[in-house]
Amino acid sequence: MKTKIQKIVAPASMTFTLLAAPFAIPTANAALTSPQNYVALGDSVAAGVTPYQSMDAGYTDIIAHKLAQEDLLIHFSKDFAVPGFSTTNILELLENEQVRQGIEQATLITLSAGANDVLGLVRQDAAGQSVSFEQLPADFALNQMRIQYGQILDEITSINPTASLYTMGYFFPYPNVLDTQKDGVTKMLNTVNEIIKKESIKRGIPFIPVSEAFGVDAINYLPNPTNVHPNQAGYVAIANAFFNEVEPDLSVTEADIPPNPGISPFLAQFMPRGDR
Repeated sequence: MKTKIQKIVAPASMTFTLLAAPFAIPTANAALTSPQNYVALGDSVAAGVTPYQSMDAGYTDIIAHKLAQEDLLIHFSKDFAVPGFSTTNILELLENEQVRQGIEQATLITLSAGANDVLGLVRQDAAGQSVSFEQLPADFALNQMRIQYGQILDEITSINPTASLYTMGYFFPYPNVLDTQKDGVTKMLNTVNEIIKKESIKRGIPFIPVSEAFGVDAINYLPNPTNVHPNQAGYVAIANAFFNEVEPDLSVTEADIPPNPGISPFLAQFMPRGDR
């Protein structure tokens, strides 16, 4: 699902380095004991885009639905989860007054951001069996993503320093490619997850790992060989990854998937007309 986004070109002098972070890993296991105002921020994964480019209930909807079943939800919004958005777009989104007000009122926030910074560099054949990318542009994009991801976290915590903020990792989205093609892209996406994790840990923000729930062969979650979005079973797996870290007493199944919530007027303004 494409949106109008700005391409980032990093200066030639920019190099990408992941420094070892001498920080204690924040504990995500803080029980949800009171009703939450839940705001989901991010990209198409947070929005609930399906393998066939429709919008449906995704992991954020499933989390919210389960919280509501447990009398732990006051309000939920994924208006600020926009398909196609990169870290650049999300930083711009945080300047919007309606978005800032939503964040100010939130008690629970999840953030899915970063994958679109690099996935646009991956070339895939028509059958979905081969992928490739150029390392130098990928390194530039990863370095820019690292900088901007930290800026996003700083801006969110500046707007609302008391909300419980959780950063979501990513899964490997190419299970249908040949095994000989998986290694390079796996390393690049592992780096995306390491950036998210380290930038979060530096700020005392819990990171939710997702990659282990999928592995590199999750065709059952990613059935379309030429699309990187999971089906609803995959979104259930992501929701369970969240609950495993945040509230282990809760878990979900496909029976907990709520009806398609549709697209809000706020989100519709960012969507191509044919995708609404």
